Amino acid sequence: MKTIKYIILIFIFFFRIEGSAQEPMSLHQAREMALNKNEDLKVAAKQIEKAEAHKAALRTMRLPSISANATGIYQNKNFEIEMTLPTQMPNPVTGELEPNIMINPSTGYPVIGPDGNPIFNMYAWLPLEISLSGAYLAGVTLEQPVYTGGKISAGNKMAGIGKQMAEDNLELQRLNTIVEVDVAYWTYISVNEKVKLAQKAVDMLAVIVGKARNAHDVGMANRNDLLKAQVEYNNARLNLQKAQNGLQLSRMELCRVTGLPFLTEITATDTTVKVTSPVFSEFNGETVSERPEYKLMQKNIELQEQNIRLARADFLPTAGIQAGYNHIGGIEFTGTDFSNTSLNVLASVKIPLFHWGEGIKKIKASKIEKEISELELNKNRQLLMLETEQSRLNMQLAWERIQMNETAVEQADENLRITKDNYEVGMETITEVLIAQTQWQQTLNEFIDSKTDFKIKETIWMKTTGRLSY
Repeated sequence: MKTIKYIILIFIFFFRIEGSAQEPMSLHQAREMALNKNEDLKVAAKQIEKAEAHKAALRTMRLPSISANATGIYQNKNFEIEMTLPTQMPNPVTGELEPNIMINPSTGYPVIGPDGNPIFNMYAWLPLEISLSGAYLAGVTLEQPVYTGGKISAGNKMAGIGKQMAEDNLELQRLNTIVEVDVAYWTYISVNEKVKLAQKAVDMLAVIVGKARNAHDVGMANRNDLLKAQVEYNNARLNLQKAQNGLQLSRMELCRVTGLPFLTEITATDTTVKVTSPVFSEFNGETVSERPEYKLMQKNIELQEQNIRLARADFLPTAGIQAGYNHIGGIEFTGTDFSNTSLNVLASVKIPLFHWGEGIKKIKASKIEKEISELELNKNRQLLMLETEQSRLNMQLAWERIQMNETAVEQADENLRITKDNYEVGMETITEVLIAQTQWQQTLNEFIDSKTDFKIKETIWMKTTGRLSY
């Protein structure tokens, strides 16, 4: 029984150690962990591997292909044919064989039968039996395309463009992942700050409650003042609990994004949200040409161009060469085995002549598809430029919000200090102290939110201007 207890205690001990594992983390580390874990990035990387394999496969279409083939036949019944053949006889003068035709003695001309053909003096009877019960054909074939109307070239170029698009898509997924992890990281830092602020508010209100209770005990304050202080104290404790719950949720979200277990305790190297003044003069003249979204749309137009070539290639001449080395055997002709081994070469040319305008219509459809892609590129380019300008304005507004909140924090600190001093000398009521305390906490919360919002807006702006690196 004691052994079982020891085992249980050891298990609980190790479980607590695992559950409370500490993970130090900076923003750079969080980005690296997220990039290594993100499933979308893994899928995008597989898409590149797929495109590379497809490109390599299409490249081999220019090379000759070699294949082996074999065919066997079994037939339980033989072919039986009886043939009657005309004969020939040697000419004693020339020594050559001449048809043994019957000559009419009176006319000296060949005798003509009812079918209109000459009648021979003698015919040969040839019974023929063919057996295919064990016949077979085996050989090796080499095929080499000579001209395919540009289809192979277009296919190879499309495969190359597809690989480039897969790489641009991977870059896009990386940027999206960085934005996601930045949002999770700075949210966790800001909520952690709010927990500390809420705890500080609880401690400050505990002091106020203590002073109100002492004043009430000596008859210098009524019970209503004590109750007001206690109500605010309870609200502060509730807000602290809410902030702690929010901290747990934000920590779990950061664990999810970075691929850590949900029970991992994260120790962030950034204890507060620190911001630096942006240089607004750098915002002018931004371009969207380096964004992966724009590159993907450009590559799509190049893809449509090659698609036009493919459509045209279906209606252009094609040429190819085929060489084979074949052996046939297992055939019997009237009891005699027949076999043959031969080398053959075949050249073929196919020229499409008339298809009721199918080729022209397909090429026209492919060109229209390309024009649609070009129109979408122009439209989306303007949208990307608008998004870039909007991100710049949002970050500028977020910075101005920080500036205003810094002033508001200074005023709230001063207001709380003066109100407390006046309360100590009886010039302010506890109600004014509680109001000042609430305003002070709200102002600091707003200041924390504004800094967090600025960091997120800054990351989004760097993404939209092509400056976000990892």
